[in-house]
Amino acid sequence: MNSTTLKREAKKAIDELSNEKIKVAIDFIDFLKEKEEMEATLEILSSHEVMAQIEEAEKAIKKGKLDEFVQWEKVKRNV
Repeated sequence: MNSTTLKREAKKAIDELSNEKIKVAIDFIDFLKEKEEMEATLEILSSHEVMAQIEEAEKAIKKGKLDEFVQWEKVKRNV
């Protein structure tokens, strides 16, 4: 099933729930979002390559080498 179909089915199921059960569903969805975020964080923390890049960036910032970074305005335009 594709994402659009899954979301449509989830919305339909929510529409059929009582307010009390909707609150429980929201709590569970919030839990799943936090779990997904934690998994992504753990993935980053377990990557030696990414952690080395973060450490290099922190060193550059401490040394004031801000010209080594892409300005947020330029990044934002490409997202």
